[in-house]
Amino acid sequence: MNLLTHRARMGAARRLAAGLACAAAAGAWAQAGAPLPAATPLPAPAPATGAAVVRSNAGSAGIARGVVRAVAEATLTARLSARITEMPMAEGATFAKGELLAAFDCERPQAEARGARAALEAQRKQVETNEELDRYNAIGKNDLLVSRSQLDKAQAEADALASQLKECRVTAPFAGRVVARQARQHESVQAGAPLLRIVDTSGVELDLIVPSQWLAWLRPGTAFVFRIDETGSSLPAKVQRLSPAVDPVSRTLKITASFDDPAARVLPGMGGTASGWRPPR
Repeated sequence: MNLLTHRARMGAARRLAAGLACAAAAGAWAQAGAPLPAATPLPAPAPATGAAVVRSNAGSAGIARGVVRAVAEATLTARLSARITEMPMAEGATFAKGELLAAFDCERPQAEARGARAALEAQRKQVETNEELDRYNAIGKNDLLVSRSQLDKAQAEADALASQLKECRVTAPFAGRVVARQARQHESVQAGAPLLRIVDTSGVELDLIVPSQWLAWLRPGTAFVFRIDETGSSLPAKVQRLSPAVDPVSRTLKITASFDDPAARVLPGMGGTASGWRPPR
């Protein structure tokens, strides 16, 4: 008997012994009147991996945070170094377009402007006299040209001082409200110093940050509902513009929207949540 035949017979013997042992165990369970143990069910096959979940419409999208901001807002600054003589608007005050917001002590610029106007008038008279003398060939051509150049210079100086006087009064560029006063009456400020922060509350927009993947369906005109945190009210809104660039770090996109009701009672700075996205019709 060779080695292969011996191994085959030993394997068959082991299988036979295992079968007899199983039969004996089954007989013992039957004699004891106990039911045979139930077979362990096979586990369900795992779902295929790599299946992409596709959102077919905007309604399956999630929510996005946003903030209300004013369409027009500005920080007004001083255009000259001077003392503030008037600043009638307190914080929260409402003003109309063109209304006075601040005035400065401009006595010195006003005196300089009067002197420039007087010098301009004197030079104008000089040119008229020289032109009269030129008609009688009683003055050189060069003297006439020099007097005319001096007249132009005097006119430029007068115009510059007149323009500076316009900076003595700061008027409202639009109708709105005062958000903050950054200077006070009787204070002396330098040119470029901030005076007032103003905002137009009659026109507001929404700035929202959304995932860049939403570009697959998000379009101008997409409607949604914006729930304001401060008041709890829900207002219909619509996407107006999409940012032309995606943030490469956060993979987000900024969009701008507007409320369907322009008279909605919302203030700049309010925050909220956008949901219920609906594609444009």
